[in-house]
Amino acid sequence: MAKRVRSYRFEMPYQVDAPHLTDVESGIDRVRMRAPQDRSACAVTLFDTTDERLSWAGVLLVQQVIGETGNWLLRAPDWQPWLSAERLEPLDDGDSLPEGLARLLLPFRRRALLGPIADVRLDRTVYQLLDPDGVELGRLLDDRVVVRRGGLAIARHREVTFKAGAGMTAQQRSTVVDRLHLTGGVRVSEFPELIDRLAALTHPVAVSAKPASGADPEDFLRWLFTDRLLGLLRADLQIRKGEVADTALLADELADVADLLRGLTVLVDPIWANEASWHIGRAVAQSPRSYPDDLGEAYFDALDALAAAARSPRLRPDLPDIGPSDGRAAASARQLLRADAAARLAEVITAVDALTESATDAEWAHGLRAAEQVLRVFNAGEPVLGKFIARRRRLVRLLGDIAGTANPVAEPHPDEVAKLPPAMAYQAGRDYQRGQDETRGPRRRLLNEWPRTRGKLLDEWPEVAASPLDQKALTAGRVKEDDDD
Repeated sequence: MAKRVRSYRFEMPYQVDAPHLTDVESGIDRVRMRAPQDRSACAVTLFDTTDERLSWAGVLLVQQVIGETGNWLLRAPDWQPWLSAERLEPLDDGDSLPEGLARLLLPFRRRALLGPIADVRLDRTVYQLLDPDGVELGRLLDDRVVVRRGGLAIARHREVTFKAGAGMTAQQRSTVVDRLHLTGGVRVSEFPELIDRLAALTHPVAVSAKPASGADPEDFLRWLFTDRLLGLLRADLQIRKGEVADTALLADELADVADLLRGLTVLVDPIWANEASWHIGRAVAQSPRSYPDDLGEAYFDALDALAAAARSPRLRPDLPDIGPSDGRAAASARQLLRADAAARLAEVITAVDALTESATDAEWAHGLRAAEQVLRVFNAGEPVLGKFIARRRRLVRLLGDIAGTANPVAEPHPDEVAKLPPAMAYQAGRDYQRGQDETRGPRRRLLNEWPRTRGKLLDEWPEVAASPLDQKALTAGRVKEDDDD
């Protein structure tokens, strides 16, 4: 049975001279460098956008060249099953990505160009250890590794592997190992892969299951927008892989983001939110397409807006940036959202208090819009608001009751009625009156139940009972912190 070849790995100082490995006593007669054609080189280049959108999302794209052979390697373990944990594609003439790979990466890079941002190169020199008869005892692989970023060398490593041949004696092995130690070598179990040295330069986003309950507004929004962006990218990949028929799924996801922005008015910059909502609205307004790219610029504008917010959220300029006078810490996202929910609920109570059976459709619609906004705040702040299940359930019921009071027939505008023939004008009036008749029962029931519903709402939200609402106290953290429902 043949003896196995033993390997010893050492990290060496980069500039150190080669150790003196010949030793007459042990029988290592000379060291011979292999011919230049036996040397090898390997280069691995990291490709990304200038702002590193791929690596931010946990996607690593590299070009590997070993001698005369090259390939593309995509590593995306967090995006399975839509992207492979590792995928190899041959490197054809030029540096162009294979079309299939390029299409899968499009939602990550969007309209930004891909280019080399870092590389690592390994140059190997091989030495033979020979006995007096010229028989090879073992080999020494001397690898010099240089990592560059932006064209500048940022790290240099020297990795030496001593491979003891099957016929090498224990004394000869010890001699080589001792000489490597004396030259400054540190023995290691293994060397990092070249691609791992590049991966160490990237900073993929880490998203926890939920943000900390005491997260400040910026940290909360960064978590929230990152979570929604990654959800959009997953939906996009499902369509690209043929798991979903068309872009209707993307439209639903984008519509949810737009609704989310409407629930975050207390935190986000209104100018940015309006612009982002406009981009999202353009994408959502399009009819379903078979492929995300067919949605055009509007879709990528919406993704870009959300991606920018995930990296650096735009906060309201009037957010409190210092703690209140009593020395408490600055308001957290949780406190601000709870205060906003309480203020919005106060608007709902005021609006419904003013309703009567004879109130106009516009007055009833105002109550509905106010209730919808409270629910948006609940939905947007759910990760940090705590246990709001019972409160949400009661609000959803109230929202349904108010929605049931809406006139199914829009009130005709007098100017429009004036343009109609008499018969059509008369019919328009009858249709509207019929709608009014249908709302009488639901409106009466809601008003009869309102005192009881109002009392339960105030029991759950004692901070709303104060009139006028002390907004400063709410944002300073004096909101009731009892999470139990």
